[in-house]
Amino acid sequence: MRIGICQHRSNSTVVTRFSCRTFHSTIKSTLNESNRFVGSYSILSIESVHPIAEANRLVKSGHKFRYRLDVQYDGTEFSGMQWQPDRRTVQKCIEDALEPLFGAKVRVIPSSRTDAGVHAARQVVHVDVPVQRNPGSIVRAGNVELPHDARIVYAEKVDDNFYARFSARWCGYRYRIAQAPVAIGRQYVWQFFQPLDRECLFELADDVAGTHRFTAFAHENPTEKHNYESTVFRSCWEEDGELLVYCIEASRFVHGMVRMIVGTMVDIATGRGSVNSLREVLLSGDNRNAGTKAPATGLTLETVGYQDWPNA
Repeated sequence: MRIGICQHRSNSTVVTRFSCRTFHSTIKSTLNESNRFVGSYSILSIESVHPIAEANRLVKSGHKFRYRLDVQYDGTEFSGMQWQPDRRTVQKCIEDALEPLFGAKVRVIPSSRTDAGVHAARQVVHVDVPVQRNPGSIVRAGNVELPHDARIVYAEKVDDNFYARFSARWCGYRYRIAQAPVAIGRQYVWQFFQPLDRECLFELADDVAGTHRFTAFAHENPTEKHNYESTVFRSCWEEDGELLVYCIEASRFVHGMVRMIVGTMVDIATGRGSVNSLREVLLSGDNRNAGTKAPATGLTLETVGYQDWPNA
């Protein structure tokens, strides 16, 4: 965030912009002993913009080094991955943590965006920086600056052909449902205590596999370029002790896809909604036919693949 202060002089107006870090000290230096502004000042505006101008100039000039970072985070207290003004996001926390190490603004490019409350066991990002650092140093120094609920778990220097988002071939999510009360780990599951027809639930997962247009299980997106199409390589439910775990791996995910699929399957398996067939909802292409959207708490991005899907 940058703050503009306007100083009014006799024949002109001078605008000075400060970062948030220097704003308070600058204000103090402009106050006289009687705690009044020296001259005539006014705050022009508060601009909430992504501070990437320096990073973009580095990319354009070619004076940069690219690193891949694998990051992990508990999404409970984040407003998602993507940078947002006045919001606590994973992207902003990583950028702020890396700035002291590289002595410059750093722009983080994630492989995918996760919504508020969604977790990641292995999210991949890349950064372009002005100086080289040992990958181990990036992990250690970055984690010193990061908050407790985000960590860099791996770093690697890569060439300019690697792009966290566009180089990815597939990614995988897990959605966890607890059918018994949970205290430890409760922020990573959907605590759902109604009886479920598990056989029905397991069969419904088969309808998701294959190549489909997932318009019925997505939020409308005017910038969608691929007609909501995705190839789902794996779709299945597994039992893990007291947990039910939905595993889905696909070439891409449209916004809201996993949570809307899970919620619709749960509605059908409990008989609590008007939906009777997941396949019919899928073929309808209308998200008004989908069931409940499952809570964000149970969803975790597990992996991002940069080779062909391993079981294809």
